[in-house]
Amino acid sequence: MSRYVLQFYKQGYMKYISHLDLLRLFKRSFKRMEIKLQHSQGFNPHPKMSFVQPLSLGYTSVSEYLEFETNEYEEPNHIIQKLNEAMPDGIGIAACRAIPPSKKTLAAMVEYASYELKFKTNHICDWNEKLEEFLQQDKIIILKKQKKSKNLVEQDIKPMIRDIILKDSIVDNNIITLTTTISAGSNFNLNPENLMKSFCTFLDIPFEKEAISIERKELYCSTSEGNGLVPILKIEFKN
Repeated sequence: MSRYVLQFYKQGYMKYISHLDLLRLFKRSFKRMEIKLQHSQGFNPHPKMSFVQPLSLGYTSVSEYLEFETNEYEEPNHIIQKLNEAMPDGIGIAACRAIPPSKKTLAAMVEYASYELKFKTNHICDWNEKLEEFLQQDKIIILKKQKKSKNLVEQDIKPMIRDIILKDSIVDNNIITLTTTISAGSNFNLNPENLMKSFCTFLDIPFEKEAISIERKELYCSTSEGNGLVPILKIEFKN
């Protein structure tokens, strides 16, 4: 048995492909290219493969990750080549790495994600100054639905925001481009749309979902020292 992590991008119209459809696409591609996946045991065996952090519908990404296991060892470069032959336009394999077996999944290791957010607005202001004022608030409160009861509860998202930056400090044709690193994982998870909605509320401007484009740039775990971030593909595994 061999274990791998695969890095891929999702662009163009593929952003409208759901998580389940994407999973089916990869299953068919592995089978078509004769890469033999390891299966679970029991009455309903299924391939041992999972996305490290499923991407929301409508988002693009340059750095998504798939964790999977095979029955026999395959050279990572051969896996990249084989899968790219089977992928439709908009999905491409960027990298593949063999990783040691572990009871802990990569999904459980994710703590942060970085995004690029673009939105169109006629609002005129000093954006860097407003971003600083936004982050200097004691609390940044949003209303969030509880999963079970569907009731709205207040949540302070300020501890989940690592940074927000006006990209290149340029506002082009009323298009504002921000980059942000926020909590993403099983313990804490901040939806970038909720972050943008909160920022628009702070500016007293309307939040229009259709006017915002979101692209995920990277997924991270913390360094062993806890003061930095490591991309998933570059995690060091201890023996």
